Amino acid sequence: MQAERGKGGVMRRSLPVKLGAFVLIFLGMLSAVFYYRNQEIPNVGEKTDEVISQAQIFTPARTVSAEIPIIKIGNETVYYPEFEFYLLATKKDYEALLGDEVWDIVQNGRSVEDELKSDIIEEIARLKVIVNQAKSEGYSLTTEEEEEIKRAAKEQLKGIDPMLKAKYYLDEELITGIYLENYLATKFFDGFSSEAGVKGDEAKKLFKDAYNSWENAYTAEIYWENIDRIDISGLDIDGE
Repeated sequence: MQAERGKGGVMRRSLPVKLGAFVLIFLGMLSAVFYYRNQEIPNVGEKTDEVISQAQIFTPARTVSAEIPIIKIGNETVYYPEFEFYLLATKKDYEALLGDEVWDIVQNGRSVEDELKSDIIEEIARLKVIVNQAKSEGYSLTTEEEEEIKRAAKEQLKGIDPMLKAKYYLDEELITGIYLENYLATKFFDGFSSEAGVKGDEAKKLFKDAYNSWENAYTAEIYWENIDRIDISGLDIDGE
């Protein structure tokens, strides 16, 4: 795939950011989920909550503005807080498995940090494409589903230190938005599979094939200059 960086660190490329194995928003080793009744909703926030609820942050100093763009998919722009949320959700897992020095590891000219950032960008792109396709096909959440997800997001935020929430822009709107998108994507996948009369790996393959056609309608603008400024090792989720 040919890619060029534009002015201001923007790289414009047409998706495909291909689905190697079907995932909605699972990032690498992150597999945390929360339950909406009897259904699993992919959730990038649950582990973050477990980690950051124990943090002792004494200053809400912010090093990056919430208005800095990270990636634009079609007409939708994803800003720093959403991208940072995914980084927070995966940081602890990587360090637990490979140690605190994992961010200094370089293989084939690319660091683990660069690889993780790229993976997260691709997962965000996939989610946005899937959610937009779901909406275009008439899928939506019921009022009951939305209210339950909002309650879950609000409950999760209760145990997070206010200073930490301020520093990392962890508010109800951000977390609720992530949950809502993930649940709608899951609902769409379930409906797609049911209509096709397939399950398991067959359903994943069929959905992947369909996704490959949906993504052709999108162009991604990736603001690498902004992404490169973010230091994963500097995200002090333990409050150290």
